[in-house]
Amino acid sequence: MTSSPTVRRATTDDAEAFAACHLACWREAYADLWGSDRLEALDLDSMANRRRNEIESGLGDHWLSELDGQVVGIAIAGPSRDDNPPPGPAGERELYAIYVREEFKGKGLADDLLEAAVGNGPASLWVYRDNPRASRFYVNHNFIPDGEDRTDSLGILEIRMVRN
Repeated sequence: MTSSPTVRRATTDDAEAFAACHLACWREAYADLWGSDRLEALDLDSMANRRRNEIESGLGDHWLSELDGQVVGIAIAGPSRDDNPPPGPAGERELYAIYVREEFKGKGLADDLLEAAVGNGPASLWVYRDNPRASRFYVNHNFIPDGEDRTDSLGILEIRMVRN
């Protein structure tokens, strides 16, 4: 019998596994976009310490998806961090991150993580403009671009999407 993944709130004890999944997802998703130098410079211990501190201090809601004790997806959400948040209810809650390991994509884990992180209510998020798979996922969950864009620290264009 095959196990089903479960979604639960992450605890400080999960910080290392959470960060390891996050880093693995970045490597799978952004190897071509970010380049090997940036990915190799990322430090798992630093990422785990950051997650541990955030979880401990309540900075954002951290969720994880587990399968047979292995973290295979993560999501983080909280209050909007935008200097100029979208108007209305979508400006109150932001999806900071959602990632699923490549081998588990298309199996509903991201749907479950999104539900846990922001429910079906209003929210905003930032996504790379040239990430069609992620954009389709968000559109399928009723997020639409609101016309705002920005560039990340590498100069990659992101667009903001909202759901009211």
